[in-house]
Amino acid sequence: MSAKKLLFLFLAAALLLGGAVVGVAFYFLRPLKAERVALEALARPSLTLREAPYGLELVPKAPKALLAFYPGARVEPLAYAPVLAPVAEAGYLVVLLKVPSGIALLGKERALEAQAAHPNLPLVVGGHSLGGVAAAEVAAREGLPLVLFASYPEADLSGQSLPTLALYGTEDGLLPPEEAREKAKRLPRGARVVFLEGLNHAGFGAYGPQKGDRPATRPREALWQEISQEVLLFLEGLGWDTPPPPQALR
Repeated sequence: MSAKKLLFLFLAAALLLGGAVVGVAFYFLRPLKAERVALEALARPSLTLREAPYGLELVPKAPKALLAFYPGARVEPLAYAPVLAPVAEAGYLVVLLKVPSGIALLGKERALEAQAAHPNLPLVVGGHSLGGVAAAEVAAREGLPLVLFASYPEADLSGQSLPTLALYGTEDGLLPPEEAREKAKRLPRGARVVFLEGLNHAGFGAYGPQKGDRPATRPREALWQEISQEVLLFLEGLGWDTPPPPQALR
């Protein structure tokens, strides 16, 4: 075989390999876009929406505290609006954090950036799936209350006493209940752990089905309401009943 033909075959193989790598990367890193219902959930007269470098702020008239929320891997932050907009409407400034390439572990400091913009508001961090892993790391480091959706800490936090809410679904195909119960042993002491009947992994947001997940067995609107209620119950239990002074919002 001539050198020219060998070079041609080498270049063709390299192009095929490069295309395959790009295709695989696109498949695994493609964003999971928020559904239209997520945008509709923001249409609440009592909320002001503000874009910030660190995320989308859902601002009530007199916020009592700040909930900075990390999205799941590749999930558009807006997808969590159906669950968290009611929390904001109840008096908590919610920030749907933007993270590099849709990976929360690459933007772990985003919650602290939000806190720096609102220094007089107490901070709670939360996250879904991989976003919860990032949130747990920040909470453990900074001593903050923690909200987890279908997630768990990477490190063992059972020796700490951070106020924690951990919500799981009985139909989760990516974090099945038996695995979730085992991982929950890493949660801080006294964590409230709730398994929501009929909820799957993608059901914590509005971004469509997720590969490897199971279908939810109850209407998602009812499940979203239950999630919101659990988060509000947890936040109200932290005792921040009186809004900070107006200068808390800047």
